[in-house]
Amino acid sequence: MASIPNMETRILTVFAHPDDAEALAGGTLVTMVSKGAKVYLCIVTDGDKGTHDDSDPKERVIARRREEQTRAAAMLGAEVIWLGYEDGMVQPTLELRKDLVRVIRQVRPHIVLTHDPTVWFRHGAYINHPDHRAVGQAAVEALYPAVKKAGIFPELAAAGFAPHVPEELWLAGTDEPNRFFDIAPVFEQKMALLACHASQFPLEKAQVVFCRLAEEAGRPQGLEAAESFRVIRLGPRTVDLLAAQFSSPGEPEE
Repeated sequence: MASIPNMETRILTVFAHPDDAEALAGGTLVTMVSKGAKVYLCIVTDGDKGTHDDSDPKERVIARRREEQTRAAAMLGAEVIWLGYEDGMVQPTLELRKDLVRVIRQVRPHIVLTHDPTVWFRHGAYINHPDHRAVGQAAVEALYPAVKKAGIFPELAAAGFAPHVPEELWLAGTDEPNRFFDIAPVFEQKMALLACHASQFPLEKAQVVFCRLAEEAGRPQGLEAAESFRVIRLGPRTVDLLAAQFSSPGEPEE
């Protein structure tokens, strides 16, 4: 089971849609905030496809989802950063990579939390949203090597966005977890966050689904309810990280 980062930790989440952070990591974020961490929610798309009503005007959908996300962010004391890409159409382009490098250098987080871009299918009933995979890929490619190299997107450095190297990358919605957070004590708070996104999550069904997902995530660790992540350590020089890892026989590979 994972320890909680210290109170000065800055956490930047980079997710495709309003509600992704709460759905994939809401309990973990609640726990971290309770320990004094500061959370920044970078949301790549405007969420305009988040409706099953074809007559629902795009502008109304966007406004509704922004309002829902604002309420959830307020519960976390989090700052929201909107990038405004079109929902359902995201590609891991150089433009998106540059936008994410700018955000990471601006926030200067210790932890970046994003989608696992390698996951296509989960739970036997879910095709991972292409926006999730695209955003995860763009975030990973922003972190290595772009965010730490002043010569990549030099116009950002010239504008004052100096290179920065976070300490860890956390991949959510992963099939290869190596870090688990006990969210049983805060599960109802996670559900309260999801309730802010009422247009996406009918409360009764959400309770069933997220209770089961938390149980499945916790089972390998003997936890009643958990959220799990694949964590990758980061540093200015990869060779230094690997040398330290390989010189410590008891250190697990990630």
